[in-house]
Amino acid sequence: MRFLKKKIALAMSLHIRQAQAQYQETLAKIPETTSKQNSSATASSTNKKKKTAKLRPVSESYRATKNIVKNYGRAISAFALSSLALPYLDRILEKEGLTIKQFTQYIKSIRGSIDGLNHFRSTILIEENDLPEVAAKKQALIAISKVFIKYFSVNWIFNSRVFHKEAHLKFRFKMLRRIQNPKFFTYLRGKNDN
Repeated sequence: MRFLKKKIALAMSLHIRQAQAQYQETLAKIPETTSKQNSSATASSTNKKKKTAKLRPVSESYRATKNIVKNYGRAISAFALSSLALPYLDRILEKEGLTIKQFTQYIKSIRGSIDGLNHFRSTILIEENDLPEVAAKKQALIAISKVFIKYFSVNWIFNSRVFHKEAHLKFRFKMLRRIQNPKFFTYLRGKNDN
């Protein structure tokens, strides 16, 4: 695994160097103006471009954790609509006083738009001004999310197209804790997580 990671890092650094060289070539091809004012303005603007155009390498750990919440959110919504969730949903929805149709309409309305932490958090965070029916739907989503993460997430991780499987496994329990208390779901990756 380390060999593959080193190979990927070397390929990425080579790609970044090539992109920087191409950028320098295109800057060199820009014709200079004859006026001193225009040339000084152009020189200062190209210097600014050079400073801002530096490509920073993105760490592998950042790439691995970038889409975790989005992936989990979409997987949870797909699970909630599947037949595997029906035995769990029967008990959960009976407790919340909802029908399957109401809950599936709620899940269908949110599943395509889950694009990150803030949106997923808003789908499970019960606020004071929420209607009782909406609060019940969110509570049911929290309950089915717990079931998914506890019993079905490992199978989903290893049988899906998720690229960073190790990172998804590592953050599984963090997702569970944050789903249990969505009020504090403001970040997933801390400073010490690598």
